[in-house]
Amino acid sequence: MDKTLAVVGAVLSAITICAIFYGPIAALKIQRRLDEERETRSRKLQIFKTLMSNRATRVAPLYVQALNLIDVEFTADNPKEKAVRDAWKELLDLFGSWKATQNPEEKSTELNAILLAAMGRALDYDFDKVHLKKGGYYPEFLGNVEVEQHTLRRLFLELLDGTGRRKLPVAVFEAKFPDIKPPASAN
Repeated sequence: MDKTLAVVGAVLSAITICAIFYGPIAALKIQRRLDEERETRSRKLQIFKTLMSNRATRVAPLYVQALNLIDVEFTADNPKEKAVRDAWKELLDLFGSWKATQNPEEKSTELNAILLAAMGRALDYDFDKVHLKKGGYYPEFLGNVEVEQHTLRRLFLELLDGTGRRKLPVAVFEAKFPDIKPPASAN
């Protein structure tokens, strides 16, 4: 009986030593994996939030950058993320054949809503396509400012390269001004 207790005591001591040594290592590995998963989700959410907040201005640089990050971040082998990648491929294909497509604006609005809905589902959000198409707020004033800036930029470039119908009139003036004489001193 004493021998059995000694063996049980030795086994328990070995298990305790292993737990003391390997427990913190296992906890750190688990914590690292949880942190990586949280960071991955955070990056995906950032892309989604950027796309959602700029969906009314789809030519904005932030929007384009977020679209280009989809292939980098939505890589998991699950049906939800595959749906995101497939929707992005369709939208990207439309961008590549924009001029050859009938009603490209309308089609891009539809494909964009499909993409955002798929991303929302992958990130546990539930948006309907009508909200995704028409729910973004973009004041008319900002649209007018953007159009004016593009117009000014285009006209200025036409002016600089001389190919447009706009020309900058330049005149040369002769410097024929009468000489100015200082008044005579009163001394």
